[in-house]
Amino acid sequence: MKALVVGHRGYLGPLVVKHLKRNNVQVHGIDEDWYAETIGNLKGEHVPQNERNGLGSRLFDLDPIGSYDAVIWLAAVSNDHLGELDVLDTNWSNYEQPTNQAQRFWRDNANGKFIYISSASVYGAGEKEAASETSNTHPLSAYARSKVQTDEWLMRHEENPWVSVRLGTLWGDSPNMRRDLVVNAFVWEAIHNGVIKPKSDARRPILHVDDAAWAICIAAMNPSVRGIFNICSENVTVYDLAKRIGSALNVNVDYGSGDSDKRDYHMDNAKAMYHLEIREEEWKTTLSPEFIWAVEKCLAAYHGNLKTRTEMYQEMLHQG
Repeated sequence: MKALVVGHRGYLGPLVVKHLKRNNVQVHGIDEDWYAETIGNLKGEHVPQNERNGLGSRLFDLDPIGSYDAVIWLAAVSNDHLGELDVLDTNWSNYEQPTNQAQRFWRDNANGKFIYISSASVYGAGEKEAASETSNTHPLSAYARSKVQTDEWLMRHEENPWVSVRLGTLWGDSPNMRRDLVVNAFVWEAIHNGVIKPKSDARRPILHVDDAAWAICIAAMNPSVRGIFNICSENVTVYDLAKRIGSALNVNVDYGSGDSDKRDYHMDNAKAMYHLEIREEEWKTTLSPEFIWAVEKCLAAYHGNLKTRTEMYQEMLHQG
């Protein structure tokens, strides 16, 4: 099998490459290197057999696109807050580019599988019941709207093989670390402030970044896996996350009075558990302190010199 990973050097990408290579997939990667300055611990297993990096890398093919069995589209303006900084760029990166390339891919290889990374954020202000793949979406941001738009476009192309994975909020250690996702952000606070200050008790479906990469690999390699899938390991409130992290790292939690964030949702992952053949005990969860400690070790290695994605994206927009 031969796969092209678009965005292989971000937070999630190196781990997707790792799981694909461990399954004997020939991996090629292209990445515009938006966040290359935070790459800290790349190993050989995280690097594709062939890659092109840097601005403009998506303008040229490594190999003819039709020669790939799967295209895995990770590249995005990725999360709700970032998506509001330049709404046009968010729509271009998260909707127009992937759908244009999916069309091009299928024109050259009608049986090629397109894997798109969507988000639990599409559920916005959720209902009492956990959202399933057929639940109504309530996007509250440009980022979430772009993901809904692409999912709807994919659903109009049922004749072609595709998977859209609606990932829960990611967390965990990675060779290109993020500190601006809720679990990682709390660990960063614990390290640098000695206290964790959650501002919301909203529900969140969350997912370890390595488990997300593993699930994406399964989706790409299994011909019978098609359609939209909710991928998360646990549904938990933000306050409970803070409590678990505070306990694991032995720091106090100062519960805030709340903020204006209206997002509050949780997801039903039964479809993914069944079709991807994942057992509950295989997930890495925040109930296990060793995974929190791994985040602490990874973040501490940056010695306080780790910009947020918002800071780096703002710099890139300013330079552009």
